[in-house]
Amino acid sequence: MAGHLELMDAPEGGYRVALVDKDDFLVAMSVTFSDGGAAARGIASIREIAGTPTVRDRRHGHDEMASARNRRASSSPADAEERYGQAAGG
Repeated sequence: MAGHLELMDAPEGGYRVALVDKDDFLVAMSVTFSDGGAAARGIASIREIAGTPTVRDRRHGHDEMASARNRRASSSPADAEERYGQAAGG
């Protein structure tokens, strides 16, 4: 097995999803989801994205994706809450 996802309780309440490699090292951690349904939708999205992601070079001097970054920079945690059905503020 190359790695796995772990659903866990978030310290501030709700749930988070961890991407863990085959040696049990943390690779990535999700946003906090307010309930199990939102976490399940987040997991589905992670699975879809992780299978065939495009790699975007965001290092200094490699800024060909500036317009995409500017669009995302205007996003907020509330956007993620809306996307996955998380209730803002609990």
